[in-house]
Amino acid sequence: MSAKKIEAGSPEFSPLRLSGSVFTLSVLQLESNDPVLLKTRIDEEHRRHPAAAAFHRESPLVLDLSGIPEEAPLALEKIIQALRTAGWMPVGIRNAATAHQLLAASLHLPVLRGQAQRAPANPEVTISQPSPAPSSAPSAGLLIEHPVRSGQRNYARNGDLVCMATVNAGAEIIADRNIHVYGPLRGRALAGVNGDENARIFCMALEAELVSIAGLYRTLEPDHPLWGKPAQVYSRDEQLHITPLNS
Repeated sequence: MSAKKIEAGSPEFSPLRLSGSVFTLSVLQLESNDPVLLKTRIDEEHRRHPAAAAFHRESPLVLDLSGIPEEAPLALEKIIQALRTAGWMPVGIRNAATAHQLLAASLHLPVLRGQAQRAPANPEVTISQPSPAPSSAPSAGLLIEHPVRSGQRNYARNGDLVCMATVNAGAEIIADRNIHVYGPLRGRALAGVNGDENARIFCMALEAELVSIAGLYRTLEPDHPLWGKPAQVYSRDEQLHITPLNS
């Protein structure tokens, strides 16, 4: 049987189609070049917050190397392995010195552009910062009028996200500004992901797996005093606060 040659322009020929897009990526501010210390820190975080471990699993991750001096040795290959063992998928680095950029290139790890994030030092701070690419384009936000099912992810770029129904467990809603849920919030809600520390989360029934404001996060359990009640979540003095909605 002879092979068939497909010519360009024929019905069977399908050219490559490339386009730009915006994705929400976690950013890890690397404060130490010690892969053993990094693994210990991640293990401690995941033991304290099992829901965070599930949130991080198979999540693409960018390493921010602004805290590592150029003259410091960097065991980047071992650091990447430690992150993969923890369930993360490193996809690039940013804010890296020239020598570290060359090292990343040798490991086929892209160098991304982006400004350094200030790393808070509060126990509730996540070691990953959801950080979509910034844009100056105006946005009216995102209105969702149906329940958000498990496995779905909705992102309101440059605006508020408003959900008129339930956000189910396993679902994720993300906004550069505020999040409003006029129903039970049972999944994960991340507001102010582009660094807006004034962003807030409002919901009619707080049953969330995880809430986050500008990189600060907290996992919740049914024994929380506001579980199932109207609540708001906000950031103040680098700490995450959860209070009754009418307070």
